[in-house]
Amino acid sequence: MLPTTYTFQYNPENLHAFSYVFSMDSLAVPLIVLWTIALYGCIYFLAPHIYSFLVNREKKQEKEAKRNVIRDLILMKEVQGELEKEIEQSLLNITLQWKGA
Repeated sequence: MLPTTYTFQYNPENLHAFSYVFSMDSLAVPLIVLWTIALYGCIYFLAPHIYSFLVNREKKQEKEAKRNVIRDLILMKEVQGELEKEIEQSLLNITLQWKGA
């Protein structure tokens, strides 16, 4: 068949196949996709900041724990010094009491 023998008929029923009809049903999938892209974008840009915040917080907690241990050791050293002085004083008192008796 030669191309000159084709006959094309105009069918208006096919026009609606190429037109866009706005509805909320067809809007759900693009919104979910856009929301997912936005969420991943936020995670991509905020994740380094959140990670550095968590690392800094952990370092501060470790530093504070070490500071508390040092403070406790200093207090224990002071208490030990006071106990040694009291023991020394009591030994002197005992020896003086024995000599006096």
